[in-house]
Amino acid sequence: MKKKIMFEKNYLTVADVKSYLCISTTAAYELTHRNDFPVCRLGSSIRIPTHLFLSWVDKHTRVPADLAELYKEVDLHVG
Repeated sequence: MKKKIMFEKNYLTVADVKSYLCISTTAAYELTHRNDFPVCRLGSSIRIPTHLFLSWVDKHTRVPADLAELYKEVDLHVG
């Protein structure tokens, strides 16, 4: 049985990313300057598309072989 994690927001703020990843504000802003990090800049506002952020996290997560099966059971959804 897959567990579902739901996100109600289509876009995240830098503060949301900071909270989700448990990182500093500086580290969260540094992510937004990476070429491989999904970011939407609207004037001085920074928004991160939730589905692309979750895909980015998934792509950058190394899963040890003994936890791979458990990792496959978690299903992330937006909306």
